[in-house]
Formats: sequence, C-alpha cells, structure tokens
Amino acid sequence: MIKKLIIYVTLSILLTANAYAVSAKDIIKQLDTIKSYTANFTQFTEIEGFGEDEYSGKMYINSGEKAYWNYEKPYRQFYLFDTNTMKYYDSDTRQLVVQTLTPATNVFMRLMLNPADIENDFDVKLKGNELILTPRNDLGVETISFIVVDGLVKGIRTKDQNGNNTRIEMSNVVSGEKLRDDIFDPEIPEGTEIFEYN
Repeated sequence: MIKKLIIYVTLSILLTANAYAVSAKDIIKQLDTIKSYTANFTQFTEIEGFGEDEYSGKMYINSGEKAYWNYEKPYRQFYLFDTNTMKYYDSDTRQLVVQTLTPATNVFMRLMLNPADIENDFDVKLKGNELILTPRNDLGVETISFIVVDGLVKGIRTKDQNGNNTRIEMSNVVSGEKLRDDIFDPEIPEGTEIFEYN
C-alpha cells in the first residue's frame, strides 16, 4: 500500500514540478506544459524493526495518459497505469494484478490526471527546495516531501504513522516530448498468473 501511495503522488508531482515556480499553486498550474518525464531511481525503504531494503529501476510518464514505474533490482516488479487501470507485476510470485481505478479508492491517480485536486486532499507548503504534502485524511502516511533542484524533482521522502520511512533518489531526470507507446507495453512472461479486480 505505501509503495503504491508513493508512486501515485510522485506521478502527480513529477508532472508539475519541472516548471518550478515560487508557490505550490504555481507548481500545480504547470501540469499541462509537461509532456513526459523519465528518470532512474533508487528507493530505500526502512521498516521499523526490520532494517532497510533497497530497490532501483526507471520510471516513465506520458502526462495524463500512462505511467510505468519499473523496478529492476533486487528483482523485477512494475506498476503500469492508464486512466482506467493499474497493473502490478511481480516476477518473484509470477503474478500480475489488474485493478480498475476509481476516484474513491485511487486518490493519487486522480491527482496525476487533475493536479488541482492536490489541494483538496493535502495541505501543501514550500520550505526551501522542499514541497511538503500533509494528508487531510488518513492515507497511510504522515508527510510526503519532494526535493526540487533546478526545476526537477530529484528526491522524495515519506514517513508513515508507524515510523516507517521511504527515501527515493532520482538521477538522469529528463522531461520532454511524448514517449513511444511501446515503452508502456512491457512483456509479461508466459505462465504468469493473472488476477483481475473491478
């Protein structure tokens, strides 16, 4: 749940922060100017009492259409979103979960498609180069902070109510023209078990 939450909010913020301005409202207004976003990422997740896990991979976004968050290490996983559906693949379990997105249960996908909703669900403030979001309702996290450098998101930090922390560092960040459709069509290995939820 926390991993999905981080991804949803990140998709929204990445698409707004490239044209970074002096206020949170200015950032939110920039979504329509960003056509795509790609970055390598390393994610560190610390679960209290269990130590820290490290993941890495690459993310791709076509604004308002599709997003692909591809974990390459320590093993293959991915999240693939379009306007109606989320797909989650796990190579360790050889399972693909397909879930219909609804506004009531997937607030963060709604944020990606309509960033004006950010201020409906979060208290937002800027502190230096950090954009800090505090949920107004129980979403499983206390705060989400985005580190913005030279107009690009270079880092993310989250903390949940149980004291667990996630840190994401981004590199080779590029925004530009719309990405090819085949990027958002990852191969699903033969024999994968598929679960569909509506």
